Amino acid sequence: MSADALTARIYQTLADAFGYRTFRPYQEEIVRALLDRRDVFAVMPTGGGKSLCYQLPALLTPGVCVVVSPLLSLMKDQVDAAQKNGICAATLNSTTSLAELREIYASIDRRTLDLLYVSPERFNTPRFQEFLSSVELGFFAIDEAHCISQWGHNFRADYLELGQIAELFPNCPIAAFTATATDRVSEDVQTLLKLRDPFCVRASFDRPNLFYQIAYKEDFDRQLLDFLREVPDESGVVYRSTRKNVEKTAEFLRKQGFKAEAYHAGLTDAERARVQDAFANDETPIVVATIAFGMGIDKSNVRFVVHGDLPKDVESYYQETGRAGRDGAPARCLLVYGYQDIAIHRSFLDDYQDPEAREAASRRLNEMVKFAETDGCRRANLLQYFGETYTPPNFNADENGSDADASTDGAPRCGCGGCDYCVGSVRRVDATVDAQKALSAMQRTGNRFGVGHIVDVLVGARTEKIERFGHDGLPTFGVGADRDKTYWRYLISALLTQGIAELDPSKDFPIPRVTRLGWDVMRGQRQVKIVERPTGKKKKATSRRSGGSSTLLSGSGSSAAFNAASANPYSKNSLSPRDRRLFEELRALRLQIAKDENVPPYAVFSDKTLVDMTYLKPETDGEFLNVSGVGVKKLENYGYEFMQAIRQFLEENPK
Repeated sequence: MSADALTARIYQTLADAFGYRTFRPYQEEIVRALLDRRDVFAVMPTGGGKSLCYQLPALLTPGVCVVVSPLLSLMKDQVDAAQKNGICAATLNSTTSLAELREIYASIDRRTLDLLYVSPERFNTPRFQEFLSSVELGFFAIDEAHCISQWGHNFRADYLELGQIAELFPNCPIAAFTATATDRVSEDVQTLLKLRDPFCVRASFDRPNLFYQIAYKEDFDRQLLDFLREVPDESGVVYRSTRKNVEKTAEFLRKQGFKAEAYHAGLTDAERARVQDAFANDETPIVVATIAFGMGIDKSNVRFVVHGDLPKDVESYYQETGRAGRDGAPARCLLVYGYQDIAIHRSFLDDYQDPEAREAASRRLNEMVKFAETDGCRRANLLQYFGETYTPPNFNADENGSDADASTDGAPRCGCGGCDYCVGSVRRVDATVDAQKALSAMQRTGNRFGVGHIVDVLVGARTEKIERFGHDGLPTFGVGADRDKTYWRYLISALLTQGIAELDPSKDFPIPRVTRLGWDVMRGQRQVKIVERPTGKKKKATSRRSGGSSTLLSGSGSSAAFNAASANPYSKNSLSPRDRRLFEELRALRLQIAKDENVPPYAVFSDKTLVDMTYLKPETDGEFLNVSGVGVKKLENYGYEFMQAIRQFLEENPK
């Protein structure tokens, strides 16, 4: 086949099967590498279109292509979506019946099966490997490939056995995909999988459709309500670090009138499956979960992710926030954290038996704390962790190279337009005097006590410990009584992040002590600025129906800024009131079809496709095929019903 003929076939398949006219960055290069029978290693962000990179060449490659995926639910969702696009796909797992197994094997013998999804446990069985050696194979695709590396954030021992593929099937290409991988993990994955001169792609980690917010934890229930009022009737995930907090937050939301379910490892398999299915099918819009939830979710219309506690590392945070906005439409990510979150994570470090692994986990935690507390653009700081320098299109630098678009508080704004810091809803304030008080309390108590005790000294608490050590007689006792304990914990945490204080490495318990920079502050030779902490008094949380203004989120202007930033062609926020009504009618039709076919709504059409359909209002087959995400198979299956709904709406709602 000539190069021109191959190109024509690739683009025709892209349009017919997936409904797209153009590729996303790096997709075409990966597809061509696999068609050239090359190994591939690709680091691409969640929502970057990894599945298309192996699904499309599977349609153009003789033999069955085997996809190794970590979770049954994820495999099921991807198979459902592939089948809706006209791709012959199946999954082989512990729930597969004998009749289904026979049909899968028969379709492989007939050479009609394009994609076979299996778990690493299934691949590792000798019987299955023997079966694969007897059939024509296209290539192997390894999803969530970071799971093979012990330096990654989600190591799974069963993935280590996938290194056999190159030895058992030496003529079969291997494509490994992951959404999160540092340079060390990337090298580890390629070595362990024995990839042979792979075509390597490291796409940008930037998710331009995500809006990032960070707030210090004061009253999480109220902060969560403030946030949810800004995303009414949307689907999202609220992450909590413990089962107890998951249950507590889910119950709280239900009492406030939200449809919310809890999800954690303590539930039965049946209950977890019920919650996951309800979420995928848009029956339960909000799931409150531990990190046990999400890796198996292929739901494209998640519009927000909230972290109610500090994640253990930046990789986890990135992957979990990446579950929002997979369809490319705008979505929001809120992180609410407190000093206690950091202390809890540090206590877990003692569970590591391997000193090297404990040190690595401690380093990752410190990076997470640094990200949460460092001043500046959230997006730029996040990308910097992955070794990427972010320069937004509207960056405005003066001739000396410094940022000319500074805020009124003197903090540089890079102008990404996609985080609370850069839209100006976060302010930095001078905290030099308070910093001197906190540092003095550390020094005068001998740098021997934890943060809780230092805070008690500052606020003038009459505790048994303070009286026993005579700290109620110190000059610093009670000098911070005009502030609450939360503020002082927040300030000390900021001092630790800025290197003005540090945790004594020789102590088993986290003991803060003054650094060289701290002494400069105490002498008045250095200024301290911190992100402003809202100081409103705590109020009882009110229901979603009672309204009220936000005082606890960092920047109450974030909602307006997000709405302005999300006014793009694939956001329902940019629809007129009339078109919004049409969008809701199309969404209701999608939900009904999904229920009838027993598949998730996004397997029928994504929100992004429905928005495009609302704009274009197609009334002919040709016009319907011009909608982003509509291929030939979906035109055949759903075109008539959706175009009929559009015609009826236009008749009933003329301009």
